[in-house]
Amino acid sequence: MADTAATGLIYELKDARPSPDPIHDYNPDLTGVPLIIDNGSYNCRVGWATDKEPRIIFRNCYAKHRKDRGKKIAAETEILVANDITNIEAVRFQLKSPHDENVITHFEAQETLLDYTFSHLGINTPQVEHPIVLTEAFCNPNYSRQLMSELMFECYQVPSVSYCVDGLLSYHRNNPKRHDGLLINIGNYTTHIMPILEGYADAMNSRRIRMGGAHLTKFLWRWLQLRFPQHLNAITLSRAEEIIHNHMYIAEDYMDAISKWTDVNFYEKYVQKIQLPFVAAPVSTVSVEQQRERRKEAAKRLVELNARKREEKLLEDEAELKHLMELEEALEEFTPDEPEYQHALEEAEVSSPQELSKKITNLQQRIEKTRQKMLQASSATTEEEEPRPKKLCEDLSPKKRADMEQWVEGVKQQWREIQARRSARRQKRQEMAKRRTAASQERMRIISQLARREKKDDNFGMRDEDWDVYKAINKEGGGSDSEEENEKLQELESALRQHSPEFLGDNTSNKPTSIAENYQIHLSTEQIRIGELLFQPYMYGLEQGGITATIQYVLGLYDAKTQSKLVGNVFLTGGSASLPGLKARIEKDLLAMRPFQSHFSVKLAK
Repeated sequence: MADTAATGLIYELKDARPSPDPIHDYNPDLTGVPLIIDNGSYNCRVGWATDKEPRIIFRNCYAKHRKDRGKKIAAETEILVANDITNIEAVRFQLKSPHDENVITHFEAQETLLDYTFSHLGINTPQVEHPIVLTEAFCNPNYSRQLMSELMFECYQVPSVSYCVDGLLSYHRNNPKRHDGLLINIGNYTTHIMPILEGYADAMNSRRIRMGGAHLTKFLWRWLQLRFPQHLNAITLSRAEEIIHNHMYIAEDYMDAISKWTDVNFYEKYVQKIQLPFVAAPVSTVSVEQQRERRKEAAKRLVELNARKREEKLLEDEAELKHLMELEEALEEFTPDEPEYQHALEEAEVSSPQELSKKITNLQQRIEKTRQKMLQASSATTEEEEPRPKKLCEDLSPKKRADMEQWVEGVKQQWREIQARRSARRQKRQEMAKRRTAASQERMRIISQLARREKKDDNFGMRDEDWDVYKAINKEGGGSDSEEENEKLQELESALRQHSPEFLGDNTSNKPTSIAENYQIHLSTEQIRIGELLFQPYMYGLEQGGITATIQYVLGLYDAKTQSKLVGNVFLTGGSASLPGLKARIEKDLLAMRPFQSHFSVKLAK
C-alpha cells in the first residue's frame, strides 16, 4: 500500500486560482523559428522550438461573459480564455472547448484560442510567419485535420504545419535509442495502447480505451456528492481534480486492498480527512453576567412597552364608554319613531337599546380588569429577582449531601438506558433497510401474506386484528425518538454536566467536537477505487477492457519474439500516468500474464 496517509492528519483544499498569462514581447531574432503547440484536450502548452520549457500553459477552454446583464441596452460580451477565468466553477456550464473528447471539432473555439496564443507570444501581425508543430489525436480523422490545415493556412497564413502525436513525441524523447516498445498513453479522455516497431507506431494493432483523467474526476465528483449529500455544493469538479492529484493512488492488488478497509484499525490509520471551507459562526464574547443583565433590560423594556399599550387601550376604552353613555342618555329623550333615535343607534353600531346596554356593561368590565392589571404591575416590586434555573425534575435533585454519589449513579444509569434504547432503534432501522436481515425478511413475509388475501373492499384497519398486524410490522422498526424521551435525556445531561461533567466527556466522544468536523469528508476506499477505473472501466459503465486486458489483447496479435520486444520497453506517459502505484501495478499484471522467467521492463516518462 502506498504510504500516502498519516494518522490524524487533516488536509485542507488549496483552491488555487490561476494567474493571467503574461503577454511576451516579440523578439525579431525568432523570425522563422518553429512554434510548438501541444494542443491537448485539458492543457495547451505553447513555446518556441528554442525554449526548454513552454512559454505559456493554459486550460484549453474559454467562456463568454456578458457585462451589464439585465439592462435594457445591449450587453457587451467579454471573452475569458483559460487562465483569465479566476473562478472556473462560476462559469463551468458556459465553458467552450474545441475538443470533442480528444478530437477537435469546434473550429470557431479553436480560432479563439489560437488568437489568444499568438497575441500572448507577441505576434500581432495578420500573418504568422513561423512554421507550426501541432499535436493531434492518434489516428485523427482526415476531416478534422483538413479543417485544421484550412484554418492555419487561410486564416493565419502560416508557411507550414507539421502534425504529430504527443505520446509518440514523449516516447522518442525518453527512449532515443529504443526503437521497439509498447506505449501506454493515458490522456484526459482516452487511453491508447500503441505497439511501436522500428520507431513507428503500428496503427492497425493499436487500441483505444475511452477512459482518461476526465472520467476519473467526474466519477469522484459524483461519488463524493452522493456519499456526502450535505456538502453537495461544496464538492466541485475543481476540488475533485485537486483530490485526485494529491490523495489518489493505484493498488497493486485491488481486491486485497479493499478487504483491508473492513478493519476498523486500518481505517482509522489510513483514512484521509479533507477539510472543506466553511464560515464559522461568530463567537460571542459576552460573559454570563452580561447576558443576564441584557435579559433583565430586555424584560424591563417589555414590561414598560406592555404598560404603555395598556394605558393607551384604557384611555380609548374610557373615551368610548363615555360616548356610549351619552348616546344612552340621548335615547331616553326621543321616541323610537323619530329619526334622531335611529341615528343614535347607528352611531353606537347596535340595533336596540338592550344591545347598547350590554355593550356598555362589557366595556365597563374590560376597563375594570385593565385597571386591576395596572394596579398589580405598579404594586409589584421593582427589584428583579435572580432568574431561577429550570427545575430538572423533582426526583433528580439530591436532598442530602450524603446521597450525592448514589443519586449521580442513578442519573448515569438512566442516561445509559435511554442511549441503549436509541441505539437499538437505530440498529433496527438499519436492519430494516437491508434486504437479507431477519427483521426485513419477517416484515416482507407479513406484507406478502396480507397481499395474498382476497378482499373485495380495502377495509384494512377497521378491525383490532389488523392493528395487531400493523404493530408486528412496525415493532421497534423505523420509530423515531419521542419528545418525552428527548426532554428526559436533556434533563439528565443537564444534571450530569453540573455534577459529573467527565462522564459526558467520556461517553460522547463520537460526537463532533468542533464545527470544522461537520465540514470534513473522509476518503477511504476512494483512494484506490478511482484509479482502478483505468483497469476496470465497467465500474464507470463502459463495456470495454481495461489497461491490463487491452495490453494482453494487443500482445496476442504478435508472435512470441515480437511480444518480447514490446514488453522489453513498456513506456507510460500522459497526465494520469503520474498516479502513484501505476508502474508497480503494470509490472504486477505483466508478471501474471507473461511466461515464467520472461523479461519485461516498465518505464515512466520523466
